[in-house]
Amino acid sequence: MPFTLRLLGLTLCAAIQVVEGISQTPSTQCSIENISGFLTQDDQAEVLMAHSISSNGSFGEVGDVAYPQNATYLPSLCVATINVTSSSTSSYTFGVFLPDDWNKRFLAVGNGGFNGGINWYAMGTGAKYGFATISTSTGHNSTGLDMSWAINNPASKSDWAGRSLHGSTVLAKEIVEGYYGNAANKSYYSGCSTGGRQGVKSAQDHPEDFDGILAGAPAWKSTSQQLWQLKVGAINLPEDGPGYLPVGMFAIISQEVLRQCDWSDGIADGIIMNPKHCNFRPEKLLCTPSSANQSACLTAPQVSTLKQLYLPLVQMDANVNTLTYIYPNFGLGSEVQMPSSFGSNNEPSAYGTDYAKYYLFDDPDWDWKTSFNYTTFTEAERLNPGNVNANNFNLSTFHGRGGKLIQYHGYADGLIPTEASQVLYDETWITMAEQGVDLDDFYHLFFVPGMQHCSGSVYDAPWYFGGSEQSSNLETNGQHAFPVPGVDNAKGWARSG
Repeated sequence: MPFTLRLLGLTLCAAIQVVEGISQTPSTQCSIENISGFLTQDDQAEVLMAHSISSNGSFGEVGDVAYPQNATYLPSLCVATINVTSSSTSSYTFGVFLPDDWNKRFLAVGNGGFNGGINWYAMGTGAKYGFATISTSTGHNSTGLDMSWAINNPASKSDWAGRSLHGSTVLAKEIVEGYYGNAANKSYYSGCSTGGRQGVKSAQDHPEDFDGILAGAPAWKSTSQQLWQLKVGAINLPEDGPGYLPVGMFAIISQEVLRQCDWSDGIADGIIMNPKHCNFRPEKLLCTPSSANQSACLTAPQVSTLKQLYLPLVQMDANVNTLTYIYPNFGLGSEVQMPSSFGSNNEPSAYGTDYAKYYLFDDPDWDWKTSFNYTTFTEAERLNPGNVNANNFNLSTFHGRGGKLIQYHGYADGLIPTEASQVLYDETWITMAEQGVDLDDFYHLFFVPGMQHCSGSVYDAPWYFGGSEQSSNLETNGQHAFPVPGVDNAKGWARSG
């Protein structure tokens, strides 16, 4: 069921602040030789680097194109990178921060998009709270829109889809236990978007990996998500067509949505609390002879385009005369971020086109203009390269061992439709209800009014609650923002108990 932002913030604060004492371990063990000794010979792993970092130090990697931002203001810790051979044609690396003052907890952080790289900045957030923290490269080195690494490379697809996170987690726990002399009391995960999918998939496929999972805006049905971005981009083309909505028009549309929907909760506060409670009329934007500003209204074809962007994707089966639901679409309030899902130069987003070329069909000549139709969604789900979709809704094992899953999604998300999280929750609810399990016992879904994709918001709606990488959006002039305000003490690191 949906929960409020206030409750979500309190839940996360409580999760971060619960510490069962601090284990102080100096970094004298921080060497390639020592850390290699914590791994078994059959791990197919090689420690590439290990060295100590002093208090208030920083760390990052110059070649990490996906995550170039250094982790800063670190506590004294040991940093190491490990390479794992995952097949005869693939490998992945993971990084680990081992704080001298350890809170006896383990934390893995996720990735975003098709990014290939170690997420050092997000790792630094966890290390400040005393977590032994890891991140995996997912098996390649690229930015989020570069999918060329995947072509004809099924092993690397499997690494990105989930194998690298699980493998990194297993090996990192061996390192943590060897380094501190004790296994972690609890293991947690935090990620958003692709990272949200990684978290949900961990609960489904590797329920022993984490005791608690924080999964934001999960791209859980990746095969449909990427093709959805192709479809919505195509809806708004061609750029010289009568129905084309230029980027600048979406701010105007957003203002009209707020005007019509702000009162839907009975309070005019500049925040749309629940878009589903609003009966939005796009026709109110239609240009008329009396419109004072013809550049601030829509033509009839543009109104038609906008309506399509709000409608879920469905397919008509002519044989049985029924509609098949495929994927949700943009929600009301997400207009400002909608263009992020579109492409440019009369092409849809590369999240859709390059996904189809390099990840799905292994065909760089695949042409969306001639080959893309609704059957592409069916084919993508059938292929499911790397077993990427998190659609094993049976969380019995995760629930049985006491696992907890917190999922959140911004109502103003313009990159992954908010309704996709509701579909995931509902499918899981049905599966677990059939076994007599109440989802409220271990799985909560929070919708955040006004929040965009993973962080940020429209019209200054509150969105900051310590979610994955949210603190990076609050740094200004090099000043570090703690993930949860108010819990950092004079020493500089959060130590509440």
